[in-house]
Amino acid sequence: MMKKFMWLGLPFLLLAGCGTDAAGTGEQIEEVMVEFNTEQQAAVAEEVVLSVSVTQGDEAVEDADEVVYEVWESGDRDNSEMIPAEHKEDGVYEAETSFEEEGLYYMQAHTTARSLHVMPKQEVTVGNPDPDSIVPDDSEDSQGMDKMEGHSGH
Repeated sequence: MMKKFMWLGLPFLLLAGCGTDAAGTGEQIEEVMVEFNTEQQAAVAEEVVLSVSVTQGDEAVEDADEVVYEVWESGDRDNSEMIPAEHKEDGVYEAETSFEEEGLYYMQAHTTARSLHVMPKQEVTVGNPDPDSIVPDDSEDSQGMDKMEGHSGH
């Protein structure tokens, strides 16, 4: 008689076990959010401040391990430039660059903070490029990751 009850109880124990494991400590790691502060329009050869705000929940992230901007002209990611950002205040990380030619550019903020990696991308139109001159950008984000390998550990 006892064995029968053991078998009935077993599936319930297994179910209960899974439920608690999935929740772990019950703490959900809050996503690190990276928002661009940089305008999407820039003038040729003018200093442009690349700027992002890094937050986690309601809190500004002051201790990001690394924020590196990858900047490239549309269709030419192979020649992208990596520009390390400096922490200013209130979770804002900035770097400066300038664009020497009219065109459509991309900036991607490779951000490592609190053991999470976030890499949002934003377009920047420089000057008034001829729409016909813009090459569609089909680069994969993994291309930027390859370039990041030399950076990690700063």
